[in-house]
Amino acid sequence: MSGHECDDALTNLYQYLDREIEETTTSVIRAHLEDCSGCLKSFDFEARLQIVVRERLAEDVPDEFLQRLRDALAREAASS
Repeated sequence: MSGHECDDALTNLYQYLDREIEETTTSVIRAHLEDCSGCLKSFDFEARLQIVVRERLAEDVPDEFLQRLRDALAREAASS
């Protein structure tokens, strides 16, 4: 498949992954992904990326890094 169906599926991909769309739209996208290997590859990549990001965000950030970030933001705000 291609064209309009692919555009619709990819436009709604993040909402689909986050389960933020109606069941009707979810069913349409799911059916499209079953028939379109190109969109399925995009979906698989984005789904894996979302998992990696979620895991990385769950990791503890060192206090010294947070302080350096705060200091840099304060300097940036002061120079503006």
